[in-house]
Amino acid sequence: MYKVSGSSGGGLMIKCEHPQYKTNPKYICKESDGCSERKNPGVQGEWMENGDVSLYDDTRAGVLMVFFRELKAADAGTYRCGVKVSDYTESFTELQLSVRHVNITCQIPEEHEVHFCKEDDNHICQTISSSKVREMSGSSERNEERVVTVSISNVSVRDAGVYWCGAETRDTYLTFISLNTKVQLNLITKVGVSRVSGSSGGRLMIKCEHPQYKTNPKYICKESDGCSERKNSGVQGEWMENGDVSLYDDTRAGVLMVFFRELKAADAGTYRCGVKVSDYTESFTELQLSVRHDEKYPNSVNESAHIGKEVNITCQIPEEHKFHFCKEDDNHTYNHICQTIISSKGTEMSGSSERNEERVVTVSISNVSVRDAGVYWCGAETRDTYLTFISLNTKIQLNLIMPPVVRHEGESAEIICSYDSIYKSKPKSLCKGKCSTRDRNPLSETVREEKETKTGRLTLNDDVTAGVFTGTITGLTAEDAGKYWCAVTLETELNYLYTHLIVIMNEELNLTKYEGDDVSIQCKHHDEDQKRFCKAHEASMCVKDGVSLETIRDDRFSFSDEASTGVFTVNITDLREEDSGIYWCGAHVIIKVNLEVNKGVSGRITVSCVCVTLLLMGASVLLLYKLGYIKTRDQHPSPDRTEMSSGEASHAACDYENIKDARRHSVPDTEETALYSTVTHPTDSSDPNDPLYSTVQLPTNPSDGLLYASVHFQKHEESLSDAKVTFSNEEVYCNYTTVSPHMSLN
Repeated sequence: MYKVSGSSGGGLMIKCEHPQYKTNPKYICKESDGCSERKNPGVQGEWMENGDVSLYDDTRAGVLMVFFRELKAADAGTYRCGVKVSDYTESFTELQLSVRHVNITCQIPEEHEVHFCKEDDNHICQTISSSKVREMSGSSERNEERVVTVSISNVSVRDAGVYWCGAETRDTYLTFISLNTKVQLNLITKVGVSRVSGSSGGRLMIKCEHPQYKTNPKYICKESDGCSERKNSGVQGEWMENGDVSLYDDTRAGVLMVFFRELKAADAGTYRCGVKVSDYTESFTELQLSVRHDEKYPNSVNESAHIGKEVNITCQIPEEHKFHFCKEDDNHTYNHICQTIISSKGTEMSGSSERNEERVVTVSISNVSVRDAGVYWCGAETRDTYLTFISLNTKIQLNLIMPPVVRHEGESAEIICSYDSIYKSKPKSLCKGKCSTRDRNPLSETVREEKETKTGRLTLNDDVTAGVFTGTITGLTAEDAGKYWCAVTLETELNYLYTHLIVIMNEELNLTKYEGDDVSIQCKHHDEDQKRFCKAHEASMCVKDGVSLETIRDDRFSFSDEASTGVFTVNITDLREEDSGIYWCGAHVIIKVNLEVNKGVSGRITVSCVCVTLLLMGASVLLLYKLGYIKTRDQHPSPDRTEMSSGEASHAACDYENIKDARRHSVPDTEETALYSTVTHPTDSSDPNDPLYSTVQLPTNPSDGLLYASVHFQKHEESLSDAKVTFSNEEVYCNYTTVSPHMSLN
């Protein structure tokens, strides 16, 4: 970029050099008309006239020569002197052309001498001796007046002011001057040019610096409308809204801050950010604003932090730019003014983009308090000679979390909201659900300082001394459960703090299963709720620890969500005895689940068999006792005998012993079953084929299980294959016992 100047009425030659593109087409155009009219010679090696300029394309040196034949004030402006590199690429040099003098025209009567003067501070018109007066032909219809042009060369700030021109008449003893045309000459100085860019939908802060004119009025205007609408703050030291921008005149630093609240494509263009130096002089910096359309920006992020804890906020900014982090001022919620955060600590991290064109910056806010809640922005800051601009492209909504409130159905719940002292006189309210959207569900009443409001089961109370307002809900129901926001009403409503009200229903779910079984448990929730399922003695333990479905790592647990029905299902396979216990299931509405897992069928069979074995062993001992009793009676034979081996029958002497079955039956209302032991005496003590046997009769009810017992007595160990007991006058020996239990699985 180069600055070029020339004198009004004179000629100006500009040589634009493109040595690497000697034969390529070259051009010059003016940016004020969007370079829509590109002037070029049309032919090479010849001077060609194009409007007020002449052009020559020197293909041997690669130079485009542009000659302004007679400079005028209208020729001043920004030009591009460029070359077409290829079908799709161009290269140009920017030229800023200024014309150094002013032409002032006056009409005076014919045959009168022109008089031209400038007012001093006392409004006395002093003759301008150094001015060059050049008369032009008369322009009135009757030719009774002529036009005089006054040219002031090498214009400086001293030349600004009020001029008068008129006719001077001399008489013998008198000269009188009639001043009939007042000319106010305002001198505007452009001190520099800066290029500014921002993302569509993002925020843009521009700081125009005028340190030598701290208290002077400042403004910004757009050149496309001739700077006819000059936006200024109106007052000093306060943010003021003016159309789509907000302005702040910082008289201490001599800075005008211009804040574009939401950039649009229509905001692109050339601006003047200026200051009024005196009544007739101004100084400005030219801003060329471009608006980018990037799907990546603006980026919106929601962060939540617990009071007293630390929160980390990450942002991406272009490389080689200074990082800027600011917070929207709650007192200017409507204007969304973003104030720089001085106390925040930024920690830079390595670049994370694929092309490494951006770097990641982390901002850490420690010991979070209610003052820290709100909207933050981060972006890139760029400094120029007379200007600083900040492009804010990432919005962060920081919300604070209070511990959840857990109560049982029918009880009362208190939601306690702390707030900053600057809000003590502001109305406050509770809001349930989606409080920042159109389908928000606010609780109807608000409360002001030192007052209490009550609506139905809800009571709001504001304690400005403690800096808290409390919402009390009595007679809790399932409909009361949910997410609650604490809100302060400013220009708009500020939701800054939230908690969860958890309602435990009085109804319980009792489940009894056996080891190895599967179970499915259905729990209620809403789409936005965090789903909870955990094992604990108290529901508050689950909520406090933040136990949710995502924290369970057991493969036997699986989950299915049916959002349309408001139900999610927890499936547990291959149940174990240690799975027994109390579970809490739901989201904001929680039910208690009592799960009992008993031992499996195989375990019950083992226990039953052990019991039966012990029982039969006792029966065997009893039989041995009876055998001793029968032997004694055999010494006194009875006439009633039965000959088992020969087929002759006689009455057998039988003794019965009832053995109670103390087992726990699986079939209810079943009476105890007696086991009968029958011992039959042999009819012939000398007959080895006449056995002594014991029979245990089967239960009449099959569900009681089938029990078999056989007891065989042998006299000698070598006769183990003979399952008989033979009586003689010798001693009876018990050689072995066999108990075979069988159990029905019904």
